[in-house]
Amino acid sequence: MTDSTLSLLWDTTRLRLLVEIDRKGSVSAAAHAIGIGQPTASAHLRLLEASAGQRLVERNGRGSRLTEAGHVLAQHASEALTTLAAGEEELHALAGLETGTIHIGASTTPGVYVLPDTLACFRRDHPNLGIEVEIASSGEIVDRLLAGRVQIALVGEPKVDNRVTLEPFLDDEIVGVAKPGTLAVRNGKVRGGALADQTLLVRERTSSTRHLSDRALADAGVRPQQVWELDSSEAIKRAAREGLGVAFLSRYAVAEEVERGDLESFRLAGRSRIMRTLNIARLSRRPPSPSERGFLATLTRCCAKSADYASACVR
Repeated sequence: MTDSTLSLLWDTTRLRLLVEIDRKGSVSAAAHAIGIGQPTASAHLRLLEASAGQRLVERNGRGSRLTEAGHVLAQHASEALTTLAAGEEELHALAGLETGTIHIGASTTPGVYVLPDTLACFRRDHPNLGIEVEIASSGEIVDRLLAGRVQIALVGEPKVDNRVTLEPFLDDEIVGVAKPGTLAVRNGKVRGGALADQTLLVRERTSSTRHLSDRALADAGVRPQQVWELDSSEAIKRAAREGLGVAFLSRYAVAEEVERGDLESFRLAGRSRIMRTLNIARLSRRPPSPSERGFLATLTRCCAKSADYASACVR
């Protein structure tokens, strides 16, 4: 591949266009996202495909999607753009300026029940930085980290390879919850056999919470009567409050409901507590930018408050 061909491939506008096609699912939406017209976008794509020597985008009736080669190039493009943005941040930091946008991904537990307080502190300390947040299951958020959609991810205990570094930042416990009076709770514990006649309310299979609770119940020989899969912890808590079943969720997710008496928490009698670590996930080969370092410092300061509250509510 010649130097001129490489320069065509690594033009930042074309790189951004390819990344946005992957995110938006159409050339027109991607063009709008980066502020160019669709004819210009189509011309950039033709140059990219000519330089790459293969098709990068496939069009269908509903929009456009990347080919396998397009996905490969888009992943590297996203990493390159993130590195360039980090370099600009470093230069601004040297000049005493603070600009840019930090893209944070989080699984449901840290994203809904830990991150908001951290973001409030971070915004007060860094008012000139933009913040974008995406919340999904741990597995999905790690995929978005690898694709370059987020710079930092707060997740449970997902399976990762050497492309991702996990750094623990908060201990968590998965506890059982049910409508008060549903189960015979003794000293905060329930016999596994008492769950056999219950409906188990669970998260999606890519959820770290689901994975850990399923494993713990299987180890205890617990086989609930039926399983209902719901798409969020909030939906699960509502169902549990109505007496539709029992659930196992993070103590951070249920602390308020337990404190109000809407839900009763319990642990499995004769079994170890279901513990896990919430982790900061980053790409291994990319050092954090100044804004990321600032966010991580804020996260460390704010987590103690969330941990103290959850511990006080769920004993």
